[in-house]
Amino acid sequence: MSKTRIVKTTCSICGPCCEVDAYVEDGKLAGVEGARNTPAQSGGLCAKGAAALQYVYNKERILYPMRRAGEKGEGKFERISWDEAYEMIAENLLRIRESYGARSTVFYAGYPKWFRPALLRMANAYGSPNFCTESSTCFQAAALAWRSIYGNGICGPDMPNVKTLMLWSSNLYHSNTPMSGMYKSLKKRGIKVIDVDPRHTVTAHDADLHLQLIPGTDGALALSMAQVIIEEDLYDKKFVEQYVYGFEEYKDYVQDFTPEKAEKITGVPKDMIRLAARTYAGEGPAGIMFSASPVVHHMNGVQNYRAVFSLIAITGNYDVKGGNRQCPAPSCPVNEFGKVRRYDQEEAIGQKEFPAWFDLSCDEAQCIRLADYILEEEAYQIKAVFAMGLNHRMWPQPQRLNEALGKLDFYVNVELFMSESSKMADLVLPACTSYEREEVHALRGGRFFFSNQAIRPLGESKNDIEIIMGVMKKMGLKDEVLLQGYDSYMEYILKPAGITLEELKSHPEGMQGKNLIPPAEKTYETQPFHTPSGKVELKSLVLEKYKASHGYEGLPVYHDYRTETSIDREEYPLILNTGSRKPQFFHARLYRMPWLAGIEKEPLAEIHPEDGKRYGIADGSPVRLITPAGEAEGIAAYDIAGQPGIVYIYHGSSKGDANELIGKDYLDPISGFPGFKGYFCRIEAVKEEGGQYDKV
Repeated sequence: MSKTRIVKTTCSICGPCCEVDAYVEDGKLAGVEGARNTPAQSGGLCAKGAAALQYVYNKERILYPMRRAGEKGEGKFERISWDEAYEMIAENLLRIRESYGARSTVFYAGYPKWFRPALLRMANAYGSPNFCTESSTCFQAAALAWRSIYGNGICGPDMPNVKTLMLWSSNLYHSNTPMSGMYKSLKKRGIKVIDVDPRHTVTAHDADLHLQLIPGTDGALALSMAQVIIEEDLYDKKFVEQYVYGFEEYKDYVQDFTPEKAEKITGVPKDMIRLAARTYAGEGPAGIMFSASPVVHHMNGVQNYRAVFSLIAITGNYDVKGGNRQCPAPSCPVNEFGKVRRYDQEEAIGQKEFPAWFDLSCDEAQCIRLADYILEEEAYQIKAVFAMGLNHRMWPQPQRLNEALGKLDFYVNVELFMSESSKMADLVLPACTSYEREEVHALRGGRFFFSNQAIRPLGESKNDIEIIMGVMKKMGLKDEVLLQGYDSYMEYILKPAGITLEELKSHPEGMQGKNLIPPAEKTYETQPFHTPSGKVELKSLVLEKYKASHGYEGLPVYHDYRTETSIDREEYPLILNTGSRKPQFFHARLYRMPWLAGIEKEPLAEIHPEDGKRYGIADGSPVRLITPAGEAEGIAAYDIAGQPGIVYIYHGSSKGDANELIGKDYLDPISGFPGFKGYFCRIEAVKEEGGQYDKV
């Protein structure tokens, strides 16, 4: 009779790495559940994590290095050795650098994210300014908006001490499941919760006040709240006078956004706007919890979030107990990037189009126009892409990018699965899952956790960072950290925190860093903000710098994508919103898991019943969505969580990808982020009997 072992490890199927108890029998993964006896978990696990066996043992797993044996995109590959694979990469990337320069190679980090710092070190050692990540369409626009005001790292809400919490487009139950327990506890503590979300989600259901705005009107709502706060003398005069730049101009601008006017723009009743403003400003300390991308996936996304983040400053809720506070952290390089900003030395892709990105973002280029750079090579030649977890469906009109990848001189993708993006590659390398590797994790509050290898890697799959090390060694690239081996790399992560790898391994529950940066309050009293003015900038001097060349505005100016568009709204009367988080999906990669894909066998076009009646579309009937950029089929699903006039469809399905419906040039001019959550469409019923489309 086989004996079951329980191994403390992590699930990294989606963004957060959740601690997991893995049940192992005869060397195979037999089951998983949320870890117990740890500070961060108490046995819970989301639907994605619960399907871990279908993830690890998926029939599409890549198990060996595979070299293209047919035409690009044909999907024909032959197995080769790791030595042959490393030699193939070295030969091609060194040849391309010699012929076209280092900048002609893009280094791309997709999912998971844990290897990003190591891949940036590789890009730096190679000499390329073009280190890019999936944050070109995910997180960096929110970070850019924050830094344009405060200059430094993003501050989350101080949850233990908050008295009022405002959730801004952050549906915790679906997008951050580990925090759902904390959210439930807020009501027991008597915390006031304001939820800003276009949909009446399960998170909104538990809030004291739900501001159900029209998608993409966040800026108008935030500016209106500011108008109330200033008009009713609820703002923090002392903080504003000493630490805020541009307040008078900001004050004059928000006067035009009365709740009466904002109601017409946002759909939120004027009395609710006033109540939310008074509650946030008057029942503090108050914190704002925001999400990575819902607000910035709009044409005015950066400015909308700048308007939201400005509320923190004018109410004096920045870096105070119970507000949005700089959190204590270990002195630790686990999330740091390399020391060299290559685009300071040589132009990176996206730098001409989105210059503020490079002034305000982390050490990465903006690759939203990667297909353009590959296909239109007169101005800037991209000849090679070294990718880890590249998923073309993260881009608008993703098929165009996939076709562009096929035009490269050389393209390698390190992946778990033989995805469509991988089929375009010259070489595909097998990565292992988090269940098949060891990893050091730096968690909130300066806590560290060691993730054990639960099972041996399937086939010849390898740890992503070990793959990076192997490639660098074969190419002769130098890096003082990576060339010492993987254990040494983990020691490097832990050393500043005063912990050894051996110590951490002996504490399965995790342990606190010994060299913590102590919690501080009001750090701005002793050190300036990292902005050009040294203050909080309600009027950004970085953005103002590009006013003449790019039309950027220093104030968080509101532009309405619904009216400021050249798209014919009579032909495309509905708002198309893609990507609203679902508990069973994570972008494109989980459609291959039967448990999860079976929940929605066809893409669902979620519409309000009033729209169903208006357009003669029955619940459960086949429909076609048409936009200026493309079309897709799906099944109509009545949903009263959203509002009339808006269609919600999740992205990533090969049966009908919502991102194919978004124009490739429909981008926020500051960040380059696609307007995934605020495009325009019409909906047509499909006659089932003949398969012909009946326009309604």
